[in-house]
Amino acid sequence: MGFILRPYRSLPTLRLTANQAIDEADFLAIESVLEVRVDKEFVAAFVCSPGLEEELAIGYLLSTGIIGSFTDISKIRHANHRCDIKVREGVTPETQRGFSQVRRFIGTECSAPEVLRELRTAEGVPSINKTIDIELGTLIEIAGKLRNAQTDRKRTGAFHGALMHSFADNEYVFAEDIGRHNAVDKTIGQAARQGFDLTKCLVFTSGRLTADIVSKCAWTSIPLLVSFAVSTDAGVKFAQKANLTLVGAFKGRSARVYNQGACKIRTSKE
Repeated sequence: MGFILRPYRSLPTLRLTANQAIDEADFLAIESVLEVRVDKEFVAAFVCSPGLEEELAIGYLLSTGIIGSFTDISKIRHANHRCDIKVREGVTPETQRGFSQVRRFIGTECSAPEVLRELRTAEGVPSINKTIDIELGTLIEIAGKLRNAQTDRKRTGAFHGALMHSFADNEYVFAEDIGRHNAVDKTIGQAARQGFDLTKCLVFTSGRLTADIVSKCAWTSIPLLVSFAVSTDAGVKFAQKANLTLVGAFKGRSARVYNQGACKIRTSKE
C-alpha cells in the first residue's frame, strides 16, 4: 500500500474580523501530483492529496473500465509521484475506455461534440443487475460514519470524502482527497485490494453526482451511489442507463432519489 502522509500543513495567515487583523496559523491542504503508467504506457495524471496513491491508481483503472478486475494487476510500484502498474500476461488494458477519462483530462482526442453526445446518451455505460434492499435508517447511519471520518475536512475545509460500505460483511473503507473523483477512486482501490464484492456495496460521497462520478460505480458494478450533494442531469441519465440507484441531497433524515435503479430504499413506514 502507498505510504500515507499527512495531507495538510500549517502555514501563517492573516485572519480579518470586523475590528482587527490577527496573525494566525491555519491548516492548508497539500496539493500533490501522481502519474499513472500501465505497462510503461502513460494513462493519466492527477492533482491529488498525498496518501493512498496506489489505491488511487487501482481505483481509477477499475472505475473507467481500463481493467476489469484487481486480479488483472500483476505488479504495482509507487515512487517519486509515479505509479507503475504491470498487468498479467494475456490482459489487454482498454486505455481509451471509460467516460471519466474524457471528462477529467484535456489531452484527449475526443472533440466537444463527442463528449456532449456521451453526456446526452450515456453511450457505452454497462448495466447493473445486482440488487440491494436497504432501509433509509441504514443510510442515515452510514452518512454519520462518513461525516465522523472526515477529519481532514474538519481541519482544513478543503477535502472531499468517500466511503464504501459492504453489505456482505458490514465493513467499510474510507478516503479523503482534495478531488472528489480521487476520493471515490481511492475508496474503490482500497475495497478492491481488500477483496470486497463491489456488487454488494454502496458508495457514499460528499461530492456532486456528475456523469463521471456515476460512471465509476457503473464500471465497477456498484449498484447504489449516495451523496450529501445534488446530481446533475447527465448524472441521472448515466444512472438510468446503468440501472444504478442514485440518491443525493442527503441532509438530516431526508434525501432525494434521482433514479430508483436496481435497489429499493425503504422508509420506516414501509
